[in-house]
Amino acid sequence: MRRILLALLLAAAAAAPAARAMDFHRVGDILVMSGPVDGNDLVRLRDQLAQGERPRLVLLNDSPGGDLWIGYQIGNRIHEEGLPTAVSGKCESACGLIFLSGSQRFFSDGRPIAQTMVGLHGAHSVDTMQPLPELGPRMAYVIRTMTARKYPADLLQRTVYPRNAEDMVYAFHPGRYPATAKARGVVECLKQPDVSFKCDMLDGLDALSIGIITSADLLKLPEDVKSFLQQLETTTAGQ
Repeated sequence: MRRILLALLLAAAAAAPAARAMDFHRVGDILVMSGPVDGNDLVRLRDQLAQGERPRLVLLNDSPGGDLWIGYQIGNRIHEEGLPTAVSGKCESACGLIFLSGSQRFFSDGRPIAQTMVGLHGAHSVDTMQPLPELGPRMAYVIRTMTARKYPADLLQRTVYPRNAEDMVYAFHPGRYPATAKARGVVECLKQPDVSFKCDMLDGLDALSIGIITSADLLKLPEDVKSFLQQLETTTAGQ
């Protein structure tokens, strides 16, 4: 199973969209945010929140992350507004921190459950791909606070102070695994000297128990939102 998980993670990484600004779309009363986090996204979020009624949910869809500082600011705004967050597809890095800012947090049925994940890792330089441990304390504070101190201290240490910039901790929906299983979807992927990755699912942990999500219920999205996500996926694949 763990080798299958690694294959899924690598496939998801290979399918990451080309670099572009984050897209913001209102579908009914849901705000859909997709793509990489960049320097103008806080302004885009403010513009969206200023238009009409406030959304009832922020849906983060297929984002590889991006600008850490902007991710913090977007997360702060979502937290101040008391908005819940949900994830569809892959939400990594700065996107994962934005997801944690939600007043309530869910996995959704916007994408197949095996393709939906939240990924967290330490800060690093985009130019040199070297870890930036000096940024670790703030990131640790954010993760620890937003998860109500449920995120294990030893795992938090490894998450924010990685040995390699590409090390990542993923959380999948616990419903993918039997309730009696020792490991239920928290996966630590560490880059090896031969540039391969060693991924292990951690015993005794799941996304709910470590505070990544606030409910194990799979959020059912409206059909118009699912239709929009399918259109978005088709458009992105064609770029």
